[in-house]
Amino acid sequence: MAAKMVINLGSSRRRKRGEVLFRFESFCQPGYPAQLAGPFRDNVRTLLGLAHLEAGVQGETRCWSFQLELQRHPPTVVRLFIVEEEVAASPRRQCHLCRLIGWGRHLICSKRFHFLLPKRESTVETDGLCYGISSSHGGGGTEKASSKGGTGTASSRGHLLHGVVHLNGYGHLVGLHGFEGGSDFVSGHQIMDLWDRICSALHVRKVSLVDTARKGHMVLRLLHGVAYGDTWFGRWGYRYGRPSYGVTLQSYQQSLHALQSVPLCVLVPHLACCFGQELPMVVTKYQAISGHKLLDLGDLLRFMLELRTRLPATSVTAMDYRGIMSDASCRWSAKRVDMAARAVVDALRRPASASDRAPGMPAAPRWVTRQEVRDAARAYIGDTGLLDFVLKSLGNHIVGNYVVRRAMNPVTKVLEYCLEDVSSVLLSHGGKMRVRFHLTRAQLMRDLVHLYRHVLKEPPTQLPLTASAGSGAAAFGAIPVAVRRVLDVKHLVKDYHEAIMAAATANNSVGGIVGHVYVNMCCTLVVRDGSPELVPPYETVTVPAHATVGELKWEVQRLFRDMYLALRTFTAESVVGIGIGPQQEASPVLGLIGVGSTVVVEGVVGSLQPAEEEEESDEQRNGAVCEGSDGERVVDCACGADDDDGERMACCDICEAWQHTRCAGVADADDVPHVFLCSRCDNDVLSFPSFNC
Repeated sequence: MAAKMVINLGSSRRRKRGEVLFRFESFCQPGYPAQLAGPFRDNVRTLLGLAHLEAGVQGETRCWSFQLELQRHPPTVVRLFIVEEEVAASPRRQCHLCRLIGWGRHLICSKRFHFLLPKRESTVETDGLCYGISSSHGGGGTEKASSKGGTGTASSRGHLLHGVVHLNGYGHLVGLHGFEGGSDFVSGHQIMDLWDRICSALHVRKVSLVDTARKGHMVLRLLHGVAYGDTWFGRWGYRYGRPSYGVTLQSYQQSLHALQSVPLCVLVPHLACCFGQELPMVVTKYQAISGHKLLDLGDLLRFMLELRTRLPATSVTAMDYRGIMSDASCRWSAKRVDMAARAVVDALRRPASASDRAPGMPAAPRWVTRQEVRDAARAYIGDTGLLDFVLKSLGNHIVGNYVVRRAMNPVTKVLEYCLEDVSSVLLSHGGKMRVRFHLTRAQLMRDLVHLYRHVLKEPPTQLPLTASAGSGAAAFGAIPVAVRRVLDVKHLVKDYHEAIMAAATANNSVGGIVGHVYVNMCCTLVVRDGSPELVPPYETVTVPAHATVGELKWEVQRLFRDMYLALRTFTAESVVGIGIGPQQEASPVLGLIGVGSTVVVEGVVGSLQPAEEEEESDEQRNGAVCEGSDGERVVDCACGADDDDGERMACCDICEAWQHTRCAGVADADDVPHVFLCSRCDNDVLSFPSFNC
């Protein structure tokens, strides 16, 4: 269960006074709001120095916030909170997300930083800011990050964004919710862009997520995988992280390729045999719409997804604006109504001013209030009665190559207008515009769901006798196996460190002299006579170019003490490869260690002071030093899994080995038997000789 971790904040009126507004679309772009060139531990401090320190924070947990401006007209602002969690005082020190992605041997950091974008700030003011992470196990994983507004953890469901980064730069995307997940203003793409910019700017090392994103009843990692050969998160660089149910990267890629390559010439006849002519007609319709040949299932799904973004949300066939002239209240000629309608469109086509959009961002369609449209159109139309009639009548009507949309702003309760370019679905014919095809976004989504359900989710297991022979039957038989393998891969990782190191190498700032004043060195440490678990990853240590070996040791000792709980009492004794003694201590580093070399510092970990021991929790006293320490738990499953992957497992009552309940034949919807035996022990029991008494 998730520990109750809530921060109570003051009123928004008091907190907003004197704060700086940052542009949402450009926040954390290079140089904005600050130049960030160091490791994550330093960059996050620099960023927080520009944030607003929230009032009402209790104890050692601190919280900052940024006001991010989405648009100026009408004013729309969201607030990004950053919570600094003191792990030593946390009710749960270990991070189960690290264990699930394979980082269980990482040492427990002293701090975690939570990046939170609440759905509604009013809820935060009344109920507080919740930043706990659920650690429950169950079918479907422990943490669910959804791009389109699916589900997240119990604590992240109140947030549009919840990301957490450990002090050593390893992080997790816990929850992501777009319009379908309750967002009023920000789409899933915009939120994901923001998170990616934050991670890049702060020089995060790696970020993991559990991909359970859905679009309605469709699982996006399957739909996008078949259409594009990658997940929805793949456009931001997230790739296969680790297997679930033992599915390897090669098996995953082969399954995707097999699903993408199902020929439509084979698929359509089998769909006709199983479901009649409805599904074949759907396939034929999109083949006719497409300007090029659609050969396989991947081509079809990719074309439908790309076409969806170009279609109007509602039908445009019966919305020509000239229809408003038949209204009984219309007392103006067709020519004057036409002039007024085009004046309204011209007013809406004017791009936002440079001050209203982020630097370097192109002009985008915008919602404009009725009063602003009216004022702009009055420069060309003097008859206010005519303008009021046209503005009242226009709403989802075609004027030229545009549909004029009209809606009530949910916040300001003011009527607003916007243009939607439909030139891609209109065709010139004899000087007039006619609809190229009668298709809306809603109709396409119904067709897409229909195909997804009957081809991928519930393919026919029993084919009619007329379709049971040939390669088509074999292709259909392979679909459920390939679909299961694709769905079993949900742990994704993005490696930001590779791009950072490449850029730093190009600038000669890694393992080299920086500005002829400081030198960067990749350092780690070895604990003499210590646990083999006490091996932290390499960290970049910056020291003056004239620093001595003794000063380097002190800086490494300070850095690792501050970063990891298990190393709070670490004492550096020597640098591996350099002798011990006063002469070596006073020698310049650059005279003994070459530029670009890695440095290993050896030392010991002492015992805590009595006062510190009393403050330790039970979890600390039990000796957990790594994120994934889980006692003597052994995973030995028939699928090949040898570690916890977040799927539901059960412990054998004889050998005490854990294995997936699904692999043992127990459905996710069923309860685990009171006496559970793994397949190996079950076979051993069956092989026992029977005794007749």
